[in-house]
Amino acid sequence: MSGRAWQAAGVTGGALLLAVGCTFGGGSKDPPRAAEPTEAPGPPVGSVEHPRPVDCLDGATTVPGHPGDSTATAGRPWSPPGSSSPRPRGDDVTVGPLTLEGLHGLVHGDQEAHGVHNSDGWHYLVGASVRLGGSATVTIGAEQRARAGLEFGGGEHMGPAPAVTFSACADAATSFLGAFFVAGDGRACVPLDIRVGDSAPRRVVISFFDGECAA
Repeated sequence: MSGRAWQAAGVTGGALLLAVGCTFGGGSKDPPRAAEPTEAPGPPVGSVEHPRPVDCLDGATTVPGHPGDSTATAGRPWSPPGSSSPRPRGDDVTVGPLTLEGLHGLVHGDQEAHGVHNSDGWHYLVGASVRLGGSATVTIGAEQRARAGLEFGGGEHMGPAPAVTFSACADAATSFLGAFFVAGDGRACVPLDIRVGDSAPRRVVISFFDGECAA
């Protein structure tokens, strides 16, 4: 290589070393460390991906409408008078260990006898029961998720959720008082997907004072 070529190479190499030295502080400091990745927050409780837990502390070991009812939902603004009146057992919806009481009996009749109305919509008081040690998840079908929700849990002002998981006490069958919410005039065919464990969900369509609904 000619002297001129070596000289050019030396200038180029020196420039590279200078650039590297400037980048890393002349070699006296380590390169800056990348920021540690932060863990993304999970889905909110009550969402379809993370159903709201409704467990032993939210319920009672007696059947709603009988002496010894749970007081967990006392004082809720949607608790209608006379909600413990007798109902035909054939109106219940039962899937695995879970029974949702009287849901098939809301096709026709007087809305005010089953729920209350406020500026948001209608709140229909419903009792649920789960056999000893059992668990089941109820999810509002996507078709009505914008209008309907589940109001179960211990908080007195808990808003409607698209999904809840009922879990009985480990040593006793457990009952829960809560409500189904339907916005607007409260009349709708609401699909429910009820899943027990890892089994495929069972679809049940409930008519809230909307006449006969297609399955």
